[in-house]
Amino acid sequence: MTINGIQFDVDFTDADIIEKIEQGSKKVYEEAARTKEQILTPAEGIRQECKIMKEFLDYVLGEGASKKIFGEKDSLKDCLQVFENVINQKEEQYNTILNKVNLYSPERVDR
Repeated sequence: MTINGIQFDVDFTDADIIEKIEQGSKKVYEEAARTKEQILTPAEGIRQECKIMKEFLDYVLGEGASKKIFGEKDSLKDCLQVFENVINQKEEQYNTILNKVNLYSPERVDR
């Protein structure tokens, strides 16, 4: 997977990666909900939201991945775009594999 010109070796059909994405994205949603409950300035809110998504990327792609992708920048638009891209890539690759697996399902082979 390539993000901002940086290549990451991610197999979205690997059970460990899927588990990390599931756990990490759940944490993103929980932490984002907690952030909304806090009284923060717009800048503080953006920094907090970016921190949450950067932690997700470091968890899924490896320590330091967010620093490689964003440097020191805290752009909510960029963080959301990369987060969404990871989730979409996971779904796309996972569905591709499921379609291949279904080709060899017992019901199909019996035909």
